[in-house]
Amino acid sequence: IKKNQWPVYFFKSDTTGEKDFEEFYTKDEKLNLNSFKEVGIVECDTNVDLKKLEFFTEKIKYYRNCKNWSKTDLIALFQDILPEFSHKETGKFLDSRM
Repeated sequence: IKKNQWPVYFFKSDTTGEKDFEEFYTKDEKLNLNSFKEVGIVECDTNVDLKKLEFFTEKIKYYRNCKNWSKTDLIALFQDILPEFSHKETGKFLDSRM
């Protein structure tokens, strides 16, 4: 870390939380590559349920203040606010590979 070097380990993806594929934007969104040199921006019409967003935010604050939460708690929160959110549980974790 002091030399700004980190190990890289390439392997078949079978760990918890990994997606079968990465989808960074959808056909309904516009990709803006002109605003920044190194970063693209996904532009879309937001159709956010403000009550769900407020509940999500308050619940995260609650967990942080209590310093007590589970992975299941967080997954449920994300699934509530992002119906397309999918979490694949395999029982294997990236830390065990390093």
